[in-house]
Amino acid sequence: MLGLLVAACNATPDLPAGWDLGGNARAYHSGPYVAAGPESARRFCEPLFAALPDGVWAKPTADLGQLAERLAPVFGKDPRTALVRRDVGGQDLLVAVVIGAEFPSQVVALAVDTDTGTGPEDAAWVAAGALALVRAIDGEGQARNVPRNGLGADIPADRLQATHPRRSVAFVFGVEPIEGILQSAGDAPLAVVLTEGIFGDANSERSVVWMERSPDPAMYAPLFPDPPREAMPRGVAGIPNGLALLGRMALVDSGTVSRPWASSEHPFRAKSALAPLADAGVAGIRIHRPNRGESRALADFFECERMLIAVIAAVAATADAQPLDLRRLQRSLSLERRLRSAAALDQAQDEALAEEWDQWLASVSHWCRRLCLGLALDGTED
Repeated sequence: MLGLLVAACNATPDLPAGWDLGGNARAYHSGPYVAAGPESARRFCEPLFAALPDGVWAKPTADLGQLAERLAPVFGKDPRTALVRRDVGGQDLLVAVVIGAEFPSQVVALAVDTDTGTGPEDAAWVAAGALALVRAIDGEGQARNVPRNGLGADIPADRLQATHPRRSVAFVFGVEPIEGILQSAGDAPLAVVLTEGIFGDANSERSVVWMERSPDPAMYAPLFPDPPREAMPRGVAGIPNGLALLGRMALVDSGTVSRPWASSEHPFRAKSALAPLADAGVAGIRIHRPNRGESRALADFFECERMLIAVIAAVAATADAQPLDLRRLQRSLSLERRLRSAAALDQAQDEALAEEWDQWLASVSHWCRRLCLGLALDGTED
C-alpha cells in the first residue's frame, strides 16, 4: 500500500452537556452499545455533513478516468494529497490519498469495487466523500438545514472543521480492490473498510445498513445481539482489532447529525469479501446495504448521505485515532464485554466462550490503546 501512496442499540443516554440528540434524532443500531461522546467518529461526522453538497446526487461512473478527473482538482495538486493510477498485480486501481500529518506511511484504506451491482454509484459517492473530507479538513463546510429531526442546522461553527488525520487515508477504486491493495508494494495497510451499496436497492430494507466484522468468536457461536445464523467450523484465525468498534461508532454517530436510521452488524462469513484481508492478518470491515434486485432506485438522498458519512468517518477516525479517543473506546468495550459475557453465560451456558470473549476484547482494548497512542500495533515499540 505504501507503494501506491508514494506513487444494539441507541447511543447510550449519558451524553455530555451540549450533545443532546434532540427529539427522535437517534441512530438505532442492532448491536453492542457504544459509549456516547464527541470523540472518535463523531469528531468527523459533523464536519463531513457540513462539507457535502446539499441534496446533490453524485453522477454514477465506474470509469477510473472519469473518477480521476473529478478528484484531480484537489488530489495531487494539494501537497497534503496524492492521486495515483496504476496496474497492481493485474488490477487497475485509482488511489486518492490524504497524506497523514504524523504517520504518512501508515495507511487506512476505504475500498470500492467498481464492478459490483451498485459499483458505479458507490464509486461516485465515495469520490464526492473524498473531496468532502479535504473540504472538512480545510473548514469549508457550512451548516445545513435537515428536516425531520435532523441536527445539521445546529452544528456550531467550532465543530465544522475536521482534524487532519494522523495517518494516511487512501480511497481505492477498481475491480477487486482488496486484492490490488494486498499485492501492492510496501507495507500492508493498517486497516481496510470495504463499502458496497451506498446507493442501495429499492426494497423494503433499504434503510438498514449492515456492518460485517473481521473474524471474532461470534463466527463459531452467534449469540445475541448478532442475528441468528449457522455457526462456522473453527479454523479461521481471527486477529483481535478495534476496527469493528470504530465502524460501529461511525454508524451510530452518523445518524445523530443527519436523520434517524437503522443499522445492524453480523459476524464474518465463510465466503466473505473480507477473506483476503483475514488471511493477510489485516483488520477489515464491510459496510454494506442489501442488494436483492435489479432496480437501483432509491427513495431518499439522506439514506445515501448517512451511509457515506459513516464509512468515511470510520476510516478517518481510525486514521486519526488520538489519546483523547481512548476513554470512549474503552468505555464502549466495557459495555460490549458485559453484553458478550451475559450472552455466553445466560443464553449458551458456555463458560469457555465467555472466557474467550473476555480475552478477545482485552486484546482489542490493547490494539485500541496502541492505535490511539501512535504505537506500533504489532507491539514492536512501547
